Amino acid sequence: MASLKRLPSPFTLPPTRRHEPLPLPPPEEVKKKLYDHPEAQRIRSGQLGEWFTTPLVGGEWTEWGKQARPDRIGMTFMAVNRVSANPEPTNAPARRLMHSRYIKTHHAIPPEMEEKIAPKYGTAREMDRRDQVWIEHAAELTEEALDRQMRPARQLRWEEMTPLAEDLERAFDQFATYLIQAMFLCSDASGPWNGLIHYGFAEIKSYLAYELFDYNLMCGLLRKRVMANGGGMGVQVDGLGAGIVEICNEASRGFVGEVEREFPSVVFAIDVLFNGLLLEMARLAAAGARSRFDRHLMTQVVQDCARHVAFGCRRLSFYLRHCPDREEAAVKLHLAADRLEPLQAEHHLLNPKVLEPLAVMLGGGAGAIAGGVRILREFWPQFAASYLARLDSIGLGRRDRCLLPAQPPF
Repeated sequence: MASLKRLPSPFTLPPTRRHEPLPLPPPEEVKKKLYDHPEAQRIRSGQLGEWFTTPLVGGEWTEWGKQARPDRIGMTFMAVNRVSANPEPTNAPARRLMHSRYIKTHHAIPPEMEEKIAPKYGTAREMDRRDQVWIEHAAELTEEALDRQMRPARQLRWEEMTPLAEDLERAFDQFATYLIQAMFLCSDASGPWNGLIHYGFAEIKSYLAYELFDYNLMCGLLRKRVMANGGGMGVQVDGLGAGIVEICNEASRGFVGEVEREFPSVVFAIDVLFNGLLLEMARLAAAGARSRFDRHLMTQVVQDCARHVAFGCRRLSFYLRHCPDREEAAVKLHLAADRLEPLQAEHHLLNPKVLEPLAVMLGGGAGAIAGGVRILREFWPQFAASYLARLDSIGLGRRDRCLLPAQPPF
């Protein structure tokens, strides 16, 4: 068997070394050291530590005496920010590893020492500038993301599912299988980035955590649906990555090395383009759903995808308005779009395992698929039109170079 040719890696991984384990001290010695530890002695004496003895005003405590009042929604980020002296991150890079914008640094640690003890790369301090991660109205979108999440095991009336004809059940299950794969892809590709964002951007870190939960919650919900109405999981859809995995890998540089990551490219690929296409197709599936239960389920998918797209558009809009070099930033995003648009069209918009189930649902059955294809043809221009309108709002016009077909090629 011929040996496979190994391609050069786009990034260099640090070498690993095998170390012999160090001998462990006797358990009695370990216990004695812990017993004699100064902090253990202090606790036994009943003394309270510095957290309690530092002055409430002028010491390390921040904003003592604040009383955030619930707004019409409840105790939200917005309610807390109204009484905070730091309602939004500043343009200055954040300091330290775990400090949010609400916490003071210790008075005994000068800034130059902080730089030495808190590594910049590979930690939750790497992305610490507003232009890298922030969005307008971050608190509001974060609260919406949490408030709109459903609890499918309890909130949906599973006993009211309507049995479908075999061809319609098969079509719905196949499209649901596609959505499950697509959302797992989004979750896996975007998940590692949250750990690089500084804690000063608490709203963004929370939002991205809720978005990951959206993906995985919906995967579980869709799987429950296809296993509960007389059908089952459909056929695997190959090639779903369609350039997204490559873009994300190149943007991360393996998450190693002292280099700046390309988070905007990841946001563009996952939130703006991919979730934008999922949004339009989920709207079609909601229109073609043959039961109230399925229509409600697809409406939830639409709602989640729309929120993800909103985050992506706000993120890139803020980035392009505040990044150090807007022209260079726009060029990088255009290059990512040039690569992704034709691949997304080929592997999603023209994939028979995606379009044919939609056509069966829209037509009302396998025997009426011609009517469903006609609806797809009529709807097709909205794929590119909605996408281009979003890019216009971002400030990344692509009407003269977009590679998504404006008209259906079938």
